[in-house]
Amino acid sequence: MIAGEYVDTEFEGQEISNEYLEYMHNNKTGALIKASVRIGAILADAEEDDISVLTRYADKIGLAFQIKDDILSEIGDEKILGKPVGNDREKHKVTFVTKYGLDKAEKILEKITNEAIDEIDCYGEKSEFLKELALYIKNRQK
Repeated sequence: MIAGEYVDTEFEGQEISNEYLEYMHNNKTGALIKASVRIGAILADAEEDDISVLTRYADKIGLAFQIKDDILSEIGDEKILGKPVGNDREKHKVTFVTKYGLDKAEKILEKITNEAIDEIDCYGEKSEFLKELALYIKNRQK
């Protein structure tokens, strides 16, 4: 997480590559989400193949969480969020919205969420909670 936060603060007001933006987001809240999913799988004695599938799922929902955060920072409801909207833009932070625009950021969010759901579709009904979690992240308002 420190790496992601470092990139976020160190490169305020600077242009960064698409890869660096994704690296930054994967190493912020996404790292906590991935750790949680992997720890759960390991504690449940999951097979290595299942841990790999769940890790890919977690990477995607972690990235989706950060993209949604970028979107909410731009167009969210301050009363629901409990923080000012537009502060990323004012601080000249590089986000998915500032890099790609709001419409494309929303399309990327949709794509990443669908990829996460597709990743765990092989588990059928057992994956229902994880699918709902991915949709919650995509649709959240705070």
